[in-house]
Amino acid sequence: MIRMGVIGTGNYGSLHLSALKDREVNSGDIKLCGFAEIDEGTRKIKEEEFKCHGYADYHDMIEREKLDAVTIATPDHLHYDITMECLNYNIPLLVEKPFSTKTSEAEAMIKKAEEANIFLQVDFHKRYDPYHIDLKMRIEDKEAGNLQYGYLWIEDVLDVGTDMIGKKAWGTGSSPVWFLGIHAIDLSLWLMNFPKPVEVHAKGFKGKLTSLGLDIYDSIKSTVSYDNGVTITYDTSVILPNSYEARVHQGVKLVGTEGILELNTQYRGGRYCTPADGMITPNIGGRYRFYNKNGGISYRGYLYEAIHDFVDNIHLIKNGRTISEMEGRYPSPAEAILSTKIGEAIHQSVTENRVIPL
Repeated sequence: MIRMGVIGTGNYGSLHLSALKDREVNSGDIKLCGFAEIDEGTRKIKEEEFKCHGYADYHDMIEREKLDAVTIATPDHLHYDITMECLNYNIPLLVEKPFSTKTSEAEAMIKKAEEANIFLQVDFHKRYDPYHIDLKMRIEDKEAGNLQYGYLWIEDVLDVGTDMIGKKAWGTGSSPVWFLGIHAIDLSLWLMNFPKPVEVHAKGFKGKLTSLGLDIYDSIKSTVSYDNGVTITYDTSVILPNSYEARVHQGVKLVGTEGILELNTQYRGGRYCTPADGMITPNIGGRYRFYNKNGGISYRGYLYEAIHDFVDNIHLIKNGRTISEMEGRYPSPAEAILSTKIGEAIHQSVTENRVIPL
């Protein structure tokens, strides 16, 4: 039985809690022992919802509950301090994306984990989307020949900008790139087997959010060239109208010498219109409901599979698998640091209005 806890109970922290509680109830191989949340009101709500104890201090949670593993789902810019502290407990950690918003911090976390031989995984859940897994295999099979260029887009509705990265807890510690674009960057790196980025050029746009009193970029457009000869353009924003039919407008297009590979990962085939929601195209790949063996309703999808994969990896380690033997089979910090380097370069390019060599 693996004793687990979650740090942070925002949107993604609540998803972590949901996935782990479901696994506790329906698989029985873990125990969701508690969570850490600084807001007292939120703690009480989550305690009732997930039937476990909430702590104001994550140190208290880890020590009192004698945890075997922790997932970290705090705002982007807080990952470093909390991860470094949790590594002192010598337990496996799952860190939400981005691994860090600073390359120097990512390097320090990797160094500390490697020196102590602690398993560290990053929640890049786009890698678990079956659409993307199939796309990766098609690329590896050279169905489109040698890739030349591509385009990835991931754009959210306005309330993500105002109510999530615009919250006081986030301040200016995030951006459309750190909150959203990092998914597209990691996805493209993974699809291409992690080529080295060569140069970055980016442009940031402000207007909508600043008019609402939030000094955050509305959108950022960036182009990254890689040493495999491929150039990828990434578009990311958080100002689509809240009335848009999907919370996230997203997709992938890759062009090679022999063909084109394109995914519309917003529209998965389901389109509904109701008085309450208007027209919607839900991302059923990310989250869907099903009837579990206990007669209740559970959730699955790539958002959940990424968390279950972390649990599965802990079981492998407990059964004797070494971290080096698992290399290439999970989103590792060594892979995640590449997206952090690119993210930093994008923001530098936006600020300095120039191409950034890497």
